[in-house]
Amino acid sequence: MWRLAANRKGEGRMICPRCGKDNPQGARFCMNCRYLLESEEDFQGDEKNSNLAKVIIGVEAVLLIALAVLFGVIGNSMTKPEKILENYWEAREEGDWNRVYDCLDVSDSEFLTRQMFVNAMRNRAGVDSWSMEGESEEGETKGFTVIYEDTAWDSGKPQEQVTTLVSKGRNWLFFQNWRVTVEDLTVRDVTFYLPVGSQLELNGQEVSMEGVSDENGTIELQVPQLFSGDYQIKVKKEGMETYQTNLTLGTDDQGFEYEVILRPSKKLETELVERSGAALQMILQNALSGKDFGTVSELFSETAIESGEVSEQYNEIKDIRSDGRIEGVTFFEIYELEGELSPDQTGVAGQVFMEMEGQGKKHYVSEFMGVLSQDISEGNLKLSFDFVEENGQWRLNSMPITEEDIRYI
Repeated sequence: MWRLAANRKGEGRMICPRCGKDNPQGARFCMNCRYLLESEEDFQGDEKNSNLAKVIIGVEAVLLIALAVLFGVIGNSMTKPEKILENYWEAREEGDWNRVYDCLDVSDSEFLTRQMFVNAMRNRAGVDSWSMEGESEEGETKGFTVIYEDTAWDSGKPQEQVTTLVSKGRNWLFFQNWRVTVEDLTVRDVTFYLPVGSQLELNGQEVSMEGVSDENGTIELQVPQLFSGDYQIKVKKEGMETYQTNLTLGTDDQGFEYEVILRPSKKLETELVERSGAALQMILQNALSGKDFGTVSELFSETAIESGEVSEQYNEIKDIRSDGRIEGVTFFEIYELEGELSPDQTGVAGQVFMEMEGQGKKHYVSEFMGVLSQDISEGNLKLSFDFVEENGQWRLNSMPITEEDIRYI
């Protein structure tokens, strides 16, 4: 170590420990060999600082270990399956459905959202009491036997249920993330049958209709899983009255099917009455003029045309016509035609039945003892119309008037 010397004036000098050069007091480097000089005071200060740092590091290490232990204890107590089960049933007891949802293992589905769950449970009170009576374990799944009482739904009689928890990854990288399965709160394989072009709402939320298959004017909307509870069902379609009702689904309603039949609005009903009169006029005029069925085929649905029945009935009307030189009908008119929706709808989606009534006047040629004469007869006429929606258009699904209707006037 360097030595500190004094000159005549008492000023301290710094002797280099390497080369022995006498350097001024306070110099940091030797003026001869550039060796780093350090005073005894500095050395003692550094030693003190080093000891203090070691003490601080030791305290920090102890604190970190304590915090790690505390984190482990608290994290484990908060995330263990028994705690999740307690949180779940306490939330059910309080009727806090948002907290219940936080405990659930829910798949990504528009039917299993938080809002859908809370809305479905909105009228349901919490359970009166609950207790855990046993547990079982299989791999990453734990089952807890719970006895609970629910006055509102089960007359207060004790009910037994196995609440299943499944491990879904990790919380905070260290603790298993336990979640309650939704099997005890859902209904599987619910199917809604709706008219083509309609929109379904469940508790005010529109349901996506993309990719839904349809057949004969009916949509088949399949819901793999839906929360049990209360639903407000609303079905809307242009030209039809809005359908609205309440539906309660329980966990015993697995495979539930629900069909919605829409009634035409007053506006559409009026349009169909007018269309009925125009269709009758066109059918009678063309048939009694001897024109082919093709001239009126646009009035009918593809199903009706493919069956061949409507073309046969048209030709039967065509066969009783007369040009005035033989027996037959020369002209047939219908007036004072009125109609309304049939009270006896069949319940087929996309199909409307109407009852029409009016007066028929028939001009015809008859023969008596070889003598032809022209006559007129009138009478009441009752007709049934069957409309079906096809490609956005309402078309006749059957022949509204037959040769027999005309003959009996």
